[in-house]
Amino acid sequence: MSRHKPRRARRRQRERDAGVFLKFDNAGDARVRLEGITRREYERVQTLARAGDIHDPLIMKFIRAFARQVGHDIDAHPEGWTDAATIEFLRWLEFVPEGEWTALDDVEFASLAGGGS
Repeated sequence: MSRHKPRRARRRQRERDAGVFLKFDNAGDARVRLEGITRREYERVQTLARAGDIHDPLIMKFIRAFARQVGHDIDAHPEGWTDAATIEFLRWLEFVPEGEWTALDDVEFASLAGGGS
């Protein structure tokens, strides 16, 4: 009997976190690959958006990755990135269902009403 550990099976290509590609309806076949974001992180960002957890560091990691791909440096602007900009960005990417009240709406309503999120 061998005392060596058996080799772990290689994961198939589709099981690997090969990155995230965003496709936009109005851009034909144009796709944007987000460097540094895995599929799991992308799915987690969607979950966080639906939960209204816009202050999770993964949300900003995702936003910065997207901004880099379109040639924008968020940190270079003195006014900074706001909660309202985060909410609008997540809506623009359709991370929350349109026409349905979600926790993201609760966060937006609280900020409009002068409360914290």
